[in-house]
Amino acid sequence: MIRRSFMLEDSFDGLKKRVIDTKLCFFCGQCCAVCSTGCISFKDNGPELDGECVSCGQCLEACPGLGSPLKKLDIQVFGRETTPEEEAKGLGIYLSDRNLVSADKEIQGKGYTGGKLTATLAYLLEKKEIDAAIVSQWGAASPYAWVSWPVIATTREEIIKGAGSKYVFSPNLMALSEIADREDIKSVAIVGLGCHMQGLRKLELLGQSYAALAKKVKYSFGLYCGSPMRSKEDFMTYVANMMGVSVHDIATVDFKRVSKEFDIAFDIVLKNGENKVKQMNIMQLFEVIGPYQRWHRCKFCTDYAAEYADISFGGSHITCRTPKGEDLIDQVVADGWLVPSEPNGLMDQMAISIDQTMAKTKKVANVQRIIKHKSDGKPVPSYD
Repeated sequence: MIRRSFMLEDSFDGLKKRVIDTKLCFFCGQCCAVCSTGCISFKDNGPELDGECVSCGQCLEACPGLGSPLKKLDIQVFGRETTPEEEAKGLGIYLSDRNLVSADKEIQGKGYTGGKLTATLAYLLEKKEIDAAIVSQWGAASPYAWVSWPVIATTREEIIKGAGSKYVFSPNLMALSEIADREDIKSVAIVGLGCHMQGLRKLELLGQSYAALAKKVKYSFGLYCGSPMRSKEDFMTYVANMMGVSVHDIATVDFKRVSKEFDIAFDIVLKNGENKVKQMNIMQLFEVIGPYQRWHRCKFCTDYAAEYADISFGGSHITCRTPKGEDLIDQVVADGWLVPSEPNGLMDQMAISIDQTMAKTKKVANVQRIIKHKSDGKPVPSYD
């Protein structure tokens, strides 16, 4: 009887009961990567059992949705714990913070805020410091334009195709298993949100077969994140309603910043070839997408600034966290691939202020929410 209970807990049924059904799933894709038999696949609605489960328990043990031991991750990544002062600022441990953009006008035009991340990835690939990059692309594994999916990019063109904000989930960590199996790929850079970075570092912390999945990751690049949309369908419903078209008529979608004043543009192409563009200020966007936001698990996330990445990329700045991350940005700047952004006075200050405020708010509010839900007997992640 005890054995049967143990088997249930360590099986996919246990993952479903504790993570998926309780909506603690990040949609990060890590369970797919660590499954010892490859029987977990990722569908539009999240992880699903697609084969025989042998109850190895690896999906539950490695799941960042259940939480991550943040103090242990601090020691592992930075060699020390976050100080109270750093905790109060909300941005985690970092060495430097810089305002930079891509020097390449093509990349700068494709990126949401200057193409700095895309330029860094393209640089690494051209200099043969990596063989590939794990990025997200719209519609990469689906006929629907609004599905964001991990792609193992091995060319400049594939990297550029992944440029721009998505504002929906992408199970990027699932690509780690393919990377581990490919003999032609020796080193990669991976892009993800704070949840992806925690998942990656959790693999390294667990060691053994888990660490083997992460050993080819040379650089980890995190994105500042308030919260993705509640679902991909919500995002595209919002875009379709705003554009006055049917969701099913949309072939491609693009979303990027188009001015220093943080005006952004939705650029869609319909299946009949018609192009539609709508521009608005970013603050207006935050107001109107409010009803469509906030996946349940994101309400308990305390990591706005991807604190466990080598480098975090915010709206107008690059946050270097580890020595190798800072050395890389020094190198990219020295070789002329990244240049200082044009000073924009009040707008640059406002962008940094917004990030700091959102980071602190997310930490404080979500910690309080965890305490409240836990006292009510509801499932919550553990960061101890």
